[in-house]
Amino acid sequence: MKKFTLSIQAKDKIFIWGMLALPILNFLVFYLYVNFDSLLMAFQVPVGNEIEWGFDNFRTMFKEFSLSGSVLSVALKNTLIYFFASLLLTLPLSFFLCYFLYKKVRGYKIFRVIFYLPNIISASVLVILFKYLIEVNGPISALIQSLGGKRLDPLLKMSQHATSVILFYTVFFGISGNMILFSGAMSNVDSSVVEAAKIDGANMWEEIIHIVIPLIWPTLSTVLIFQFIGVFNASGPILLFTRGTYDTMTVSYFIYDKVTFGSSLHYPSAVGLFFTVVGAPIAIFMRWFINKFYNYEA
Repeated sequence: MKKFTLSIQAKDKIFIWGMLALPILNFLVFYLYVNFDSLLMAFQVPVGNEIEWGFDNFRTMFKEFSLSGSVLSVALKNTLIYFFASLLLTLPLSFFLCYFLYKKVRGYKIFRVIFYLPNIISASVLVILFKYLIEVNGPISALIQSLGGKRLDPLLKMSQHATSVILFYTVFFGISGNMILFSGAMSNVDSSVVEAAKIDGANMWEEIIHIVIPLIWPTLSTVLIFQFIGVFNASGPILLFTRGTYDTMTVSYFIYDKVTFGSSLHYPSAVGLFFTVVGAPIAIFMRWFINKFYNYEA
């Protein structure tokens, strides 16, 4: 009886396809099928036991947008606030933090651990600690009272303060978010180039603008593009803080809330599709603009 054997090349192919089978299946089921089904549901309206096709979900969404102070309008406003805070505050602060660590200021190793620590600690633990610090009878309130001030208000239970408090938390603890990327990119900057710039009389700002940014531009441009890709996903830990109450709703949490606690998946599917259609051209244009502006093809 002739023994059946596989060639080394065939064994390699079987091994490769065996390793790829699970991620391919994951892509087909949890990305392709789920998103395609969500696309269909955006145009479906359940009527009794039947499904009707149409644009009623989108009409409902635009009607809610037109109402002053509606939940969806507040969610969009808060989402844009989080986006611009991340783009104009968190990202620059992350960059300059990494720059000063790259320059090896005194105690930079200790600062590196301190600033990166929030990424190691669970987000739920950080939120609990932060809420404890700012509560009415918390340490900060006690310190203010000991200095002759008034006790803190319940900030997370006041519509005029809740979003600002969560925004502060998001910026403060999000500074170290891109620390690994920026630090890794800056570590590859040739020190001889920096030394040559110093000899030519370049100051700190000239060094940053003319040397550091161009040399780490592939990393920096990628981070910027991802910022614009997630323009309508910008949010804070709303679930852990307020569950969207006290005017803290964001678009991403609005969709999550409707999917998790709502009676139908069709309306949140329409909302998600709308913001995807609006956000995709913004991301594509910003990618073109960023690469064109610096004459760099990512």
